[in-house]
Amino acid sequence: MSAKSDLLFVDGSQGAAGDMLLGALVDLGVSTAGLRRAFKELPVDGWTLRSSSIVRTALAGRRVSIGVKGRQPGRGWRDLRRILKKAGGLSDAVRDRSLDVFRRLLEAEADVHGSSFEKVHLHEAGGVDAILDVVGVCWALEQLGEPTVVCSPLTTGFGSVDCAHGRYPVPAPATLALVRGVPVQAGTLEMERLTPTGAALLTTLTARWESMPAMLPARIGYGAGSASPPGIPNMLRVVLGQSLGQPDDGDSSTPDVLVLECSVDDATPQALAYAAECLFEVGALDVTFTPLTMKKGRPGHGITVLAKVSDYGEMLRVLYRETTTIGVRHRVEQRAVADREMTTVPTPYGKIEVKIATLEGAIINVWPEYESAARAARRHRVPLATVQQAAVTGYRAPGRNKKNRRKR
Repeated sequence: MSAKSDLLFVDGSQGAAGDMLLGALVDLGVSTAGLRRAFKELPVDGWTLRSSSIVRTALAGRRVSIGVKGRQPGRGWRDLRRILKKAGGLSDAVRDRSLDVFRRLLEAEADVHGSSFEKVHLHEAGGVDAILDVVGVCWALEQLGEPTVVCSPLTTGFGSVDCAHGRYPVPAPATLALVRGVPVQAGTLEMERLTPTGAALLTTLTARWESMPAMLPARIGYGAGSASPPGIPNMLRVVLGQSLGQPDDGDSSTPDVLVLECSVDDATPQALAYAAECLFEVGALDVTFTPLTMKKGRPGHGITVLAKVSDYGEMLRVLYRETTTIGVRHRVEQRAVADREMTTVPTPYGKIEVKIATLEGAIINVWPEYESAARAARRHRVPLATVQQAAVTGYRAPGRNKKNRRKR
């Protein structure tokens, strides 16, 4: 496959399930034999893998089905983590990404059932077939070179569905919890078109939610679901190709911002500071800590992260890896941001970078960049405030050429 294929577009208009996504990736060219070898790395048995071509409503696709023997037990976080950790032949990236998917599933289940993350168990989504679907999709994306995943709005379906706990409305409660902040529609077909496993996979792996971006398609795959409603192919379509330019995510005027929040009562100040550094390294816009009084009267910290919506996966991975949290709230909000420019100002302590904030062309704030001012203060052994004031005074000096600005 071409190294230039850096974008995977997922057409969610027909809904999504784990087996549909896996079938679509195999239809792109991912090896079924390689998939079977990857599955054998997992300490689970009693499964069979079948991959076959299928035609529905004159549309050809791929049906990948995983059969299991007997009734599947409910599995919790410890069970799933043990299974993935023992899969030594899989890469760390595949194991970590698979665990991210199951973590989201368990968080959603805990939310809708009013239980704790540690106590909740997955039933349908915790079966061997669902485990192989999740691991298979994560492994297949690695084989494709880990392209950026862009997904269209998802169709959920409507009506009702029978689950382990009884008959639930569609979308199922866990599915609806998983797609908070994600564009969805019911569609016109009365059936479950988006499963919890499909929702967990796509909301974990997707970088952007939009219609097909500018791209040069190279391969197209269709993954068939288990149901075959009349007149509907019930296939998930994916397009692998080369991106032809992306929106400027660095534009400070972008209104949408991702907000992630969690609370911890057992993290040291050093660990929190290090976590903030790691979050900034992967693109966080801001990280703040708020003192809290938590249950049982324990002092703790609230962690709030602002980030680009496309960086959701990276932020989540860092929060779970570098803090003690086991649950993260997230939402998309709008914000108003002033335009910002950078310039360099000569001072008695050397050239200092200064940030200028403007609104509708009018300057509303001028302040030196901390690192630039701090370096000069250390070098000249003067107070930081002295360097900062010199930079502001130098910027406002009459007759100074202020054309050497650059957008930030």
